[in-house]
Amino acid sequence: PPRWPVPGLGSMRTARGVESGQGRTARPAPAYLVGRRCGLFALTLLLVAVSAAPAFGQTADGAADYQQACASCHQPDGSGVPGAFPPLAGNPNAADATYVEDVIRNGLSGPIDVNGVAFDAVMPAVTTLSDDQIAAVVSYVTGIAGAEPTPATTVPAGPVSGDPSIGEALFTGSTRLSAGGGTCIGCHAAGSYSQGGAGLGPDLTDVGARLGGAAGLTAWLAAPASPTMQPIFVDQSLTEDEIAHLSAYLVGLTPAASGPDWFMWGGLGGFALLLGIVAFVSRGTGQTYADRLRSRR
Repeated sequence: PPRWPVPGLGSMRTARGVESGQGRTARPAPAYLVGRRCGLFALTLLLVAVSAAPAFGQTADGAADYQQACASCHQPDGSGVPGAFPPLAGNPNAADATYVEDVIRNGLSGPIDVNGVAFDAVMPAVTTLSDDQIAAVVSYVTGIAGAEPTPATTVPAGPVSGDPSIGEALFTGSTRLSAGGGTCIGCHAAGSYSQGGAGLGPDLTDVGARLGGAAGLTAWLAAPASPTMQPIFVDQSLTEDEIAHLSAYLVGLTPAASGPDWFMWGGLGGFALLLGIVAFVSRGTGQTYADRLRSRR
């Protein structure tokens, strides 16, 4: 029988041929696709460049990075804070580049001895520096480790001139911080505010003792070294007056004396009372449960 052309059959065969790669001629990609691919490539290069940039957009400058990340506790000249933060100048541990880099990256806690003086503060890991900045800070610290500090730049360990009542208001948030930072009680408990912070941050009742008194606490608040607090307060730093008031309040706190656990003793007393009632009821009948079952038959 004659083969009559079927409408659309030729186009279907042509489409199938194109789908299978038969009889297809190469055509240049449309201009909009070329532009899109070039744009994606340029965006990828930009993201790689940004991710490789140093933290805070800084170049690696050991002295500048030290002043920003370390000087508030260890002091600009490396003299430290007596009783709170160890000196770096004249510190044989700080002359070891491997040791210094490990402390910067991983932090340090527990008692240490520096030239016969004991220190027992907590230094968290410094997470705001790039690898290049850490290398520059390590080089700077090992350089000042052999130098003698200048006592004039050391923070004095004297009494705090702040007002504890104002510090309490700043801690609880009833008085706002001037730079708009978050309230302390949002993360921390302290003193009578034992339910503050819901456990997000450590209890600050004994923070004055842990940081060596007013001088150490003042240095810490000037540039918090906590990885959580650094991003919050890097652009919302506390003023000198706010630091003094908060220090006066926190240093004046004393841990509550541990008294009897009335909740535990109350529970034990209630349990004993319940046992007594059960024993009294059972004794009043004079029969065991098995005897009562037999009597019902």
